[in-house]
Amino acid sequence: MRIKRVAAVVAAVSALTAATPAFAGEIYASTDGASAWTSPKNGADVKRYANIEDTKADGHPVKAQYSYPFFSESVTTLWEKRGVGNSTRSAYHENQIWRIKACEYINNWPDECSGWSSS
Repeated sequence: MRIKRVAAVVAAVSALTAATPAFAGEIYASTDGASAWTSPKNGADVKRYANIEDTKADGHPVKAQYSYPFFSESVTTLWEKRGVGNSTRSAYHENQIWRIKACEYINNWPDECSGWSSS
């Protein structure tokens, strides 16, 4: 009986430990040439900034597209046009960012975008 109880406690603690980042974490999305993510204010106020980084030396600008709860049809775009290795952070947002995607802008072609990533 004691072994079953210990096993149940270990399983419960393991499940909670593995689940913790999903509750408190940020959102991340990427493509072959761009990475987008959310970041906190002061380490605790999560999903308040959007970030975009150009990760490939191909001459294409990159952008993060993101939206908020209850405003899902409204999309905000954050650009990074300085080239590989550079990143840009948005202004602080009062509402938490609900979803984000990373896109590589390819002139006269459809943008190469990740799918929407959300928490």
